[in-house]
Amino acid sequence: MEYLRFGTLVYEPEKAKGFDFHVLRVKQETGKRIQPVEGMHSNIAVFADNVAARSNPSWISQSTLGLAQLGNHNYNIYWDVVCATQPEHRAEQLKYIEEVDRKSSGIWLNSQYFADHGHCNCSRCNNLWKKSGLTWLEWRRKEVTDYIAQIRDHVKKELVMCIQPDPITAYERYGVDFYDFSKYADAFNVVMLSKSYATPWYWEMLARGFKKLLKKPVYISLYVSCPGDSPKDVPSPAELLTTSVRCARTGIDGILYFASGADKILEFQKGAVNNIELRDRLRNYGKKSVQEVIDLVSNWEKMIK
Repeated sequence: MEYLRFGTLVYEPEKAKGFDFHVLRVKQETGKRIQPVEGMHSNIAVFADNVAARSNPSWISQSTLGLAQLGNHNYNIYWDVVCATQPEHRAEQLKYIEEVDRKSSGIWLNSQYFADHGHCNCSRCNNLWKKSGLTWLEWRRKEVTDYIAQIRDHVKKELVMCIQPDPITAYERYGVDFYDFSKYADAFNVVMLSKSYATPWYWEMLARGFKKLLKKPVYISLYVSCPGDSPKDVPSPAELLTTSVRCARTGIDGILYFASGADKILEFQKGAVNNIELRDRLRNYGKKSVQEVIDLVSNWEKMIK
């Protein structure tokens, strides 16, 4: 892209001022759904779905280390995940995605893959794998990619693939092949959500690696706050601004700020605007993209005042 794009990724259907675009979480991992909003992109959690899993316990993804559900500490899973080959869920999600696409600016997918390593070894998956004649990992990759191809057929607008910040073992863990995804995705969004960005070099390294690996525009998402967070438990505006600059200079194409709603985004904007000393120091990091981050905050200053 010719210039860096800035967006918000929010739970509430309200657009924060001072951004290029907005993504609304119309279907969360909890299974909660809200109506899409015209002029906003729609974020959909596909297989992470507490409502579907609890209504149909046999659908939950299985492994030798237990089910993919909240409470299984063998995995970093904070919700219930449906098996990625479950036919009824897959069919319902295709219909839902198509409907949402008609009513919004495009689709941003997450959890559109297997739950984690070792998943899913239910009887259906084992039968499908054995019939395929493929290795276990190649079979998982094909299942994920074939479903993404189906989703692409149902999405007429922009399709963005949200992926975990794992540039090395996404294939083994989730069945995700970045080259496969790039055939169908208009862009990628690397979900770099953390409650601390005290080590910005780490996030810069990840951004640099993904920009090298991915063959489509690359966005990253940074964590501002979520429902229930207290101010002491979330990244400071200084951390967010510093990490934004460090990642921007890697050549990524856009940055999204993840929050419960526009009010929390505004709090971050005010904190960034008020830290004039930091803004002046970061300006010296160089590169056009860095200046675009600083200019963004300068525009917020005019808007807020």
